[in-house]
Amino acid sequence: MSDVVFTAPAVDDLRRIGPDAAPKVLKKVLLLLENPEAGYPLGGELTGFRKLVVGRDTWRVVYRIMDDKSIEICEVWAVGERADGEVNAEATARVRAAGTGRPEVVLLGQIIDRLGALAEHIRVEQPPPREPVPDWLADRLIHTVGMSREDVAALDLQQAVDLWADFRSKPR
Repeated sequence: MSDVVFTAPAVDDLRRIGPDAAPKVLKKVLLLLENPEAGYPLGGELTGFRKLVVGRDTWRVVYRIMDDKSIEICEVWAVGERADGEVNAEATARVRAAGTGRPEVVLLGQIIDRLGALAEHIRVEQPPPREPVPDWLADRLIHTVGMSREDVAALDLQQAVDLWADFRSKPR
């Protein structure tokens, strides 16, 4: 079992999302105690960090697995449109705070700064939220079909229903 540690900014994020959402986020974080790699790995410049998706793609928990196998929760973001480079400024500040004495992390902060300046005027349309897989179906895909939790978490509702229907339609 791993230890889960929240950075001060992540605790602030939990306070900011409110008393209705925080328990949902914390419940999802409990998955990390048994399986630190339950979240999706992030790529590119954020290699080494992972994310958990909570709710109907409403919140993201960004974390990393430390050398001592503890889990450091770095941030909890509400997903949605944020204007004026707020996300980039916050990400840069957090990366810099985490990178004291680590040149590769300081470099990441500089890259985020540059990307923020280049993308200042770009607005990205958010895809419609995907409908989550109900718990009963997720349990059947995991325990009956034999899929991993990560694979099931990556499915949308239609994909999950299709997989279950395929499984049920095959003769045993």
